[in-house]
Amino acid sequence: MNSKLTDEQLDDIRGYLEQGMSPDDIANYIGRVADLDLIEIEYVRAAANELEQQHQQQGENP
Repeated sequence: MNSKLTDEQLDDIRGYLEQGMSPDDIANYIGRVADLDLIEIEYVRAAANELEQQHQQQGENP
């Protein structure tokens, strides 16, 4: 998992994914709200993509 983000931040991302937001939308939203620079936004985007993939794999293999 992305070591640049805290567990709390990852939980927030999971929540946004559950609400139906895309990883790009999540990264852009958090980037605006938290006034992140581009590299930090990419950390969020990468984590959101990874969490989304994990969730999809768990759905395929219950």
